[in-house]
Amino acid sequence: MGEEVRQALLFGAVPGTDWSFLRDYLREDCLVICADGGVQNARRAGLRPHLLVGDWDSGGAPQVGIPAVSLPPEKDLTDLQAAAELAIARGCGQLLLCGCAGGRLDHTASNLVLLEWIAGRGAEALLLDGDNEVRFHPGGTLTLPAVPRYRYLSVIPLDRTIRGVTLRGVKYPLTDAELTRGDTLSVSNEPAGEPCVVSTVSGCVLVIRSQRLPDPSP
Repeated sequence: MGEEVRQALLFGAVPGTDWSFLRDYLREDCLVICADGGVQNARRAGLRPHLLVGDWDSGGAPQVGIPAVSLPPEKDLTDLQAAAELAIARGCGQLLLCGCAGGRLDHTASNLVLLEWIAGRGAEALLLDGDNEVRFHPGGTLTLPAVPRYRYLSVIPLDRTIRGVTLRGVKYPLTDAELTRGDTLSVSNEPAGEPCVVSTVSGCVLVIRSQRLPDPSP
């Protein structure tokens, strides 16, 4: 059995109030990094940051007893990308991005494609909120975990053409299909009581699960 991948939780500054959804993702030894105002979200989640990073223009600030990396206001990357760089440099192979969707649309869009940037540096990432889970899938076969449960599954093409698309364990299966960026064929599918499997032969996609469902009663 291989060594477990180190995990980092990256908090952005988009406000949140209920962080209970993290229980299904978070490990006890997770490294908590706050991008600027994300420190407020860490407090609301009851977590103490291990590292702060930012230019301190969105509600964050260096704090006594917590290491901090101060960035200049005029820079070539966002605070969240800087936080991701620091997490990867510290050996984290799985990054959870929270407080990163909603608010400014330009930041939400850039955070979604940041998942691909992270994958290009050898780590995997999930962008999470209380109702959504987003993964970057570069190709091959992806089996989605059964827990947590979501009502909808969507596959969003990033490349112009995605070839050899197969979806199994869903209400509307596909076999060796072709998706085109901008088309909505693969939006709003639904799990069908089996493990959901997304396979592609060529092209990169975002795999999004939405409308989180309560855990079934024991």
